[in-house]
Amino acid sequence: MKSLVHAARIGTAAGVMALGFAGFAGTAAAAPLPTPFQVCSPLGCAVQSVQGTVERTGGQTRIIATVTDSSSTSSLSAQFLLRGPKSFVQQVDADNESKRQLITAPDAFTELVVTACAVGPTPGCRTVTVPL
Repeated sequence: MKSLVHAARIGTAAGVMALGFAGFAGTAAAAPLPTPFQVCSPLGCAVQSVQGTVERTGGQTRIIATVTDSSSTSSLSAQFLLRGPKSFVQQVDADNESKRQLITAPDAFTELVVTACAVGPTPGCRTVTVPL
């Protein structure tokens, strides 16, 4: 009789452990890690940068970005372009300041294109593409 009780306890413990691991696997699959990105103007990352993350959860794409300009002669213009069946564009301008940007859109988009442009005496742009 003792061996039956002992076997039942082992079976229950193994079942609980299996359910726990299955719960962890479900959590990991449901919450993918955010994808980081960074793009800087030709003036350099120390002076003008766009940094952020993209995450896709619950049928939504969420972009959280910081647009930073510390140049005394140029401002920074950042453009966020979501491509898919239709396109969505949002522009953020910073002039000797830092701005936070939150963009939420449906998961229908296939890539994010982020462009950082120096606007002033030495203009120029750089672009990074993030697959979604």
